[in-house]
Formats: sequence, structure tokens, C-alpha cells
Amino acid sequence: MKILIITGRLAEESIINSVTNISHQIDVLVLPVSVAAFITPKFTAEYLKKQTLNSFDMILLPGAVRGDVTPVEEVTGIPTFKGPLHASDLPLVIESKIQLSKTLPASELIRDILKKQVNEEICQVEENWREVINTSGGMVIGKNDNIIPVSNGLPMRILAEIVNAPLLSTEMIRKRAVYYTENGASIIDIGMLAGQPMPEKIPGIIQEIRCVTNLPISIDSLNPLEIKSAVDAGADMVLSLDAGNLKETAHFVGDAAAVILPTNMKQGILPKDAEERVDYQHKNIEKARSLGIEKVIGDLVVEPLLKPGLIEALKAYQLFHKRYPEIPLLFGVGNAVELLDADTPGVHASLIALAREVGAQLLHVPEHSDKARGSVREAVKASNMMFLAERRSSLPKDLGLDLLILKEKRRIEPLYDTQIEKVVEVTMAKPDDDYKPDKSGWFRVQVDRNTKQIVVIHYSLGQNEPNKIIKGSEGTSVYRSVIDEGLVSDLRHAAYLGREVTKAEIALKLDRSYVQDESLFGSP
Repeated sequence: MKILIITGRLAEESIINSVTNISHQIDVLVLPVSVAAFITPKFTAEYLKKQTLNSFDMILLPGAVRGDVTPVEEVTGIPTFKGPLHASDLPLVIESKIQLSKTLPASELIRDILKKQVNEEICQVEENWREVINTSGGMVIGKNDNIIPVSNGLPMRILAEIVNAPLLSTEMIRKRAVYYTENGASIIDIGMLAGQPMPEKIPGIIQEIRCVTNLPISIDSLNPLEIKSAVDAGADMVLSLDAGNLKETAHFVGDAAAVILPTNMKQGILPKDAEERVDYQHKNIEKARSLGIEKVIGDLVVEPLLKPGLIEALKAYQLFHKRYPEIPLLFGVGNAVELLDADTPGVHASLIALAREVGAQLLHVPEHSDKARGSVREAVKASNMMFLAERRSSLPKDLGLDLLILKEKRRIEPLYDTQIEKVVEVTMAKPDDDYKPDKSGWFRVQVDRNTKQIVVIHYSLGQNEPNKIIKGSEGTSVYRSVIDEGLVSDLRHAAYLGREVTKAEIALKLDRSYVQDESLFGSP
């Protein structure tokens, strides 16, 4: 296909660089306009009347062009559409063969189409889970309406742990269950306290969770009394059984799914070598089956990075999955994530890709520390990414969903033309150390985490009691309301407030701490 791309002078270099490796024949025509957004369909049509167009199959105008581009097509007789807003998206738009629009930027179409394709593909598989299990094997965890299918042919399921559940109030337990459900968890896991058995608390905890979600519930404990209490109260899954508690627990597990460890925690046994761990796990699973446990799930135990190290555990998972592909595997993501000081989205993407490689079907995800907030949401997205990549036999990129939060897939900023400095005077910015109070008063800026809103508290000059509070979820609406209310009169103060409410908005989006007058990301 031969494509003519229309642009302005400032975007020419970006366009040429972006289309270098496209398989189609691309010509770039630069109109006598500096900024592409200033191009209009009418101006383009008039300009192209005077040009000789050599049998182009399509014309793309900048995505930022206002209005309908039909006038260009009427003049040239060549199908004409809006391209993307950013040059970096051109390869994806052109190669994707999407139906372009004469009124909407292509970047909007490609984003929406990719998301829609992802959702439709995953939803279709989920709707046909019975067929998937018949074909690929698996099991159903839960009963009645509270079920979740688990299979190699489905995305990995997320067990979201309510850490230290017995110490939480009933209100907090409900909130955590709702939060995990809304973030895409498949199973709500009740985390108990090692060495402090509280079986009497479990029925109440399960009841509170059942009030707010229909997801299956698991109990995370090695204590037989706690496990029995949970099963009696209707728990759908048990974490965990091993050589040390199997005899005491097997007779009351019933139809609950049981996670088996390659350990004897009573004796402090966890084989370090992968082969030994798999052999020990085999013995424990055979023992569990001989005692009547039917729904068996393996957990080869993920250990922290470096010390004692993750590699042997990964080897053990891989070996076990090859020998026993019919047994679902649980992979404890939190064991590595919580003990690594790094941003969690990338860690989850990498670790969950490895989990999928070694055959995991379930992921155990706590959000214990502040740095791990959002882990369930990230794990769900990572699970879907790896499922789609595996299903499409592709790399986990360009899937239509990603875990790029702070980093960008492609730079979209316009190139700065340094030539402009030859004709315009440049003034270097100076530090602002000449503070003068605004006669209209001063502000305290905070965030309300419950409502996810920016809070601006206004004080009259010389007063310690506030006289106005403005709240909003967007920085722009907040500072505009401040101006409309006449609460700022000094331009420097207005600029300062704009900076602070924007920082607060970013802090809410990234779930970072916001402190007025301090940088969001440490020292500049």
C-alpha cells in the first residue's frame, strides 16, 4: 500500500523516524505550517489541488486536525483519514489494518480496539470454561454460586490474602474483601497468625466475607484446629497441608481443595534441592490422596530472591509440572515481591511470566506492606498478559494491555526545535527565594484517600482557622474553583497552588504519599 502522510514542519523528523521500518510505501508531505494541529481539512484540500499525487492508496492527516477530513478526499479522490495523535503510534496504526475514521484520531481507535479485543478474548474463554477444563484439565474450587474454575487453559487465578485477618475489625475485613473483589481477585484468602491459633475467630471472618462477595474463600494456616474451623464454616480451599498435619486434617477436609506443601513444618523440613523437593512433594500428595483428599493442588514454595534464592524453587515447579501436569500449582508471588524493594508492577510482570512458564495456575498475592499496595490488581493484569501471550504464541508485548505505569512504551513528546533560540531571546529561570505572602490568604493542600480527592484548605492571612475547603478529583477543577472563589490574587501564589494540586493528583493516581512542598519522588 502506498500512503501519503500529511504533517507540519515541526513534526517532520518524528514522522520520518517513526515510519522507517514500516512495510508499506510511505511518503511524507510537509505543509507550510509549523504545528500539525494548526492544519485544517480545508487548507489541506486547497494545498493538494496544486500538487501532483502519484496514485496513493490512502492519505493520513494528523490526528490533532479538527473536524472532518472528507474535504481532502473530495478534492483528491483518495481515501483520506485521521492518523494518530502521536507519530510513535503510526506503525501500530498502519500495520493493524483497523478501520480508520475521518473524524476520530486513529490513536483513540487503536487503543479502544485493542482493549476491546483483549476483553472479548478473555471473556470468551471464561464463558467456555467447562469446555476448557474438558480439553486442558483442571478443577473447580468452591460450590454453588461461589465457584472459580482453574486450568492451564485459563488465566492464572489470584488468591488475595487478608493478612493477619483475626486482628482486623469486621469493618476492615469487609473492606479488604470488597477491595480485592473489585481489583479482580478470584479467591479471598484468610491469613492467620503463625504460632497464635485463633480457630474461634474464623467462622465470624468467613461470615463477614460472605456478606460482601461471592468469591470462594480459603484459609491460610497449618494449624489443624484452624483448618477444621474454616472447613466447618464453609471454606472452599485449605492452605496448607504437609507431612506434619496431614493425618490430623485429612478426615475433615472433605470436598475443599487442599494445597499440599513439600514440607514437614513440625520438624522444620523443606528440601533445598529441586529434585529432592519434588520427590518429597510426591510423597505428601500420595499420602493426601490415600487419606481421601481428592482436590489436590501443589505448592513447591517460592522463596525470597538471593537468600535463600528463587532458582531452585523454579526448577522444582518446572520438574513437578512436567511429571504431574494434571495437578494444579499454586505460586506464592508475595514471598518474592514483599521482600524486594522495587516497584511492584515490573516485578509482578516478570515473576508471573516465570510462574506461567513453570506451570502455575494459581497465584498467592498478599498486600501486606505499603509498597505492595495494588499488587492484586497488578497480578490480575500480569496473569491476563501471560495468558494472552501464551494463547497467541507471542511475546508479552503489544497485547492490548500492559503494566507500564511510570515508563512509556513509546515517547510521544514533540521534538524541541532549538533553532527557535536563534530568533527569540532566551531567559534562564532563577531560583525563587523572594517570598511575599498573598493578601488573599494561604493554603494547606492534602489528599483524602477514602474519596480519592484533592483537598485545598484556605486560611485568611494571619488566621489559623480555615474559612474554606475545596475538594475535587482533578487538579484543574480544583485550582479553577479556587480562582472562581477569589481565594488567590498573586500570580506566583496561583502558580504555586497549581503545582501542588497537580502533585496531589499524581500522588493519588500512583498511590504515593503526598506532602505539601516536598517532591513526590525524593530530592530533585
